[in-house]
This record gives sequence, structure tokens and C-alpha cells, in this order.
Amino acid sequence: MRDVAVQVTGHDEIDRGTEATDLAVSLGLAIRTARKASRLTLSELARRTGLSQSFLSQAENGHTVPSVLNLHAIARALGTTAHELLSHTEDEVTLSRVDAGVVFEASPGATMRRCARRGGAMAANEITAGPGVAAESATEHPGEEFVYVLEGSLDVEVGAATYRLGAGDVVYYSATVRHRWFNSADVPCRFLITSTPPF
Repeated sequence: MRDVAVQVTGHDEIDRGTEATDLAVSLGLAIRTARKASRLTLSELARRTGLSQSFLSQAENGHTVPSVLNLHAIARALGTTAHELLSHTEDEVTLSRVDAGVVFEASPGATMRRCARRGGAMAANEITAGPGVAAESATEHPGEEFVYVLEGSLDVEVGAATYRLGAGDVVYYSATVRHRWFNSADVPCRFLITSTPPF
């Protein structure tokens, strides 16, 4: 697995300033707390995730935010979920404005904006995928998901079937079946993916 992160300093275009820095610090603390609760060394966590020890140290110290794929690998190794590591508020209501929030790399050529920042029963994320971009790998996990296409078109593989979705289309499936999305069009696609329970 490659060490990929949202940079918190410098001029990376997905850095959004103070909110990104706050997220990096709170996420780093959550990873460190979960690692220590699991009685794992950084070296052991690196072995379990396939990520470098220096990369994990940077993440724990709030210098980088791991990509979505890497965050899921870290969470699995720690016996938790990416959603739990990211959920730093228990407010009953959270509001995510379209022009605010931290954007993560969902896979090369695709970004993800978290639409819900509280712990809870579901995770909702908006993904923007460039032309020809696909999820980095197929996945399966407990629960259910639905995908709602906002703009463009999207192909979603669920098991042996592939569903082509256009704007306004929805596919709903058991997340225990191996699944993956890809944008085979020559224009970007923007879609909402909601998972319950969060993974």
C-alpha cells in the first residue's frame, strides 16, 4: 500500500487551512489513542497496514491526514472504523457547508468530502471522480450502502453485476458483497455514497 496523505502544510490544493490542521491533529490523536489501547507499537501497526512507520508517525503527530484507503487500513488494524477515528463530535446536529470542510483523496484522481462529522449509525460522503477514475480497489464490509449520482455518470460493480447510473439514479446494496465504483465517462462525476454502519 502506498503512503498517501492530504498534506496539512504547504500549498497542496486540497488543504483548506485551519480546519485541515485541526482535523490532522484530532485524527492523529485518535489514531495514537486507538493504537495504544490496542497495545501496538508503530512498527507493528506499520507491518499490519503495509504503511511506513515514518508515515504513521507523521499522521499521529498531525502532520498529514491519510488518504481514505489508508485510513481504512489503519482503522482495520486497530479494530475500529475510519468513521470512528474521524468522528470528533457528538453534537446532535452537524452542518457541512458546500465550500467548507476537508477534502481527502478517495483514490488517485478522486476526492471525498465528509458530509457528516458526528459519530452515528451512518457515514455520508460526497465523491468527485475525474474521467476514467476508479476506486483504488474493490471492498466488502458489514452493512449496507447506497450510491446517489449528483452529476455525470458512474458504473458501480456489485458482485458480478455492473450498474450504470446517471444523475438522479440510486443503487442500494448489501456491502458484504464485493463492490467498487468507476467513472468510465470522459467528464467528471459527483456522487453521494452512504454506508451504515460506518466503516
